[in-house]
Amino acid sequence: MNILLIISKNDRYGAQRIFVDQVRILSAMKNNVIVAGRGGQGFVPDTVRALGVEYHGLPLKGLNDLVHLRRLVKQRAVDVIHTTLDRADYFGVLLSMITRVPVVSTMMVPRYHPGFRFADAVTVLSQKLCGVLLAKGIKRDKIRIIRPGIDVARFDRPDAAKKDSWSARLGVNRYSTVFCHVASLIPRKGHQISLDLMASLKKRGEAPLLVIIGDPLTGEYYDSLQAQIARLNLKENVFFTGWTADTAEIMSLCHMTLLPSENEALGIVLMEGMAAGTPIVARRAEGGAELIDEFGTGYLYEPDRPLDELAGKIHALRSDAHQFAVWSDKCRTIGTSEFSLERFGSRLMNLYANLAGPRTSRQ
Repeated sequence: MNILLIISKNDRYGAQRIFVDQVRILSAMKNNVIVAGRGGQGFVPDTVRALGVEYHGLPLKGLNDLVHLRRLVKQRAVDVIHTTLDRADYFGVLLSMITRVPVVSTMMVPRYHPGFRFADAVTVLSQKLCGVLLAKGIKRDKIRIIRPGIDVARFDRPDAAKKDSWSARLGVNRYSTVFCHVASLIPRKGHQISLDLMASLKKRGEAPLLVIIGDPLTGEYYDSLQAQIARLNLKENVFFTGWTADTAEIMSLCHMTLLPSENEALGIVLMEGMAAGTPIVARRAEGGAELIDEFGTGYLYEPDRPLDELAGKIHALRSDAHQFAVWSDKCRTIGTSEFSLERFGSRLMNLYANLAGPRTSRQ
C-alpha cells in the first residue's frame, strides 16, 4: 500500500515519537511510505531519513505546499493519507478533498479542532480522547481507538553495558525503591506530585530514588522543583538525567513508573514502563488511568485523596517481595504482548484497507 504520512512538528515529544514508530512499522510491513513534515531539520526528519524513508520538508503554510502534496499523491499513487497534529490535519483534509484519497487524522491530545469533522476516520489513543470527539458530535463509527506501539524488545532486553553504567551513576543499590518519571519539565506533567510522594515514602522508612528523565533543566519550573527538593530534604533522593536515549536501561533499574500528569492522552511512557516490568502510577481520569483500569498493573493518583494513601499502597507492595514479583511479571507480559509495534501496525493496516476502497460518507 502507498501511504502518505504528514506531521507538522519535528521535535522530540510524545506525538512525534509515536509518529516515528508509525513510520517504522508501516515501512517494515513492506508498505511504500512517504513522509511530509514541517521543515527539514529535527528529530522527525532525521529519524525518518535514517530509516531510509522518503521525506519531504515543507513549510506547511500555503497553496504551494498543497500543490506539492497533491503532486506527491498523484505521482506515488497514494492510497491513504494519515496526518498527525493540527496543521497537518488541516492540510490532510484539504488534500483529500482535491485528490479524493481518504484521510485519517490522529488525535494526540485532548483538544478538538474542526478538521476532525472532515476526516474519513480519526484515530485516538484512549477512551478519554474518544469522549472528547463524541462530545463535539463526531460519529462513533468514525472514531478508532488504536493505542500506539512501542519497541517492546528494547524495554524487555535493554543494553547490559548501558544498564550497568547507569546503575553505577545513579547508585541504585543505596535505595529501597527506585522510581522513574519520564516527561518534559513543564508544570502539567506533575513532577511536584512525584516529589511529594518521595517525601511521604521517606516518612514511612523507605529510601526512595526518583529518576526524572526529561528537559529542559533550566527555567522557572525547574528552579521551583529544586526549591521543593530542598524544602522536602530530598537532595539525595532525586536525580535529573535531562534528555537521554537510554530510557530503557534506566527503566530496567526502576521498580515503578510514575506519570501523575494532567491533560494526558495516554502516556506512552507508562506502556514502556510496563514492558520494562514496572508497575505504574497514573492520574485518575487521565488517559493512562485506562491502562490501570484494564490491566490492574498499578495505582491511581487521586488529587482529592491524601497522597499518603498512595504512598502506603506502594510501601506495602514493595514490602511483599512475592507480590511485587507477580505484578512485575504481569506488567512485562502485558507490555510485550499488548503494546508491540506489530500489533500497532496491524490495526493501522486494517483501518487503511477499509478506507482505501469506496470513500466513506463524511460527517
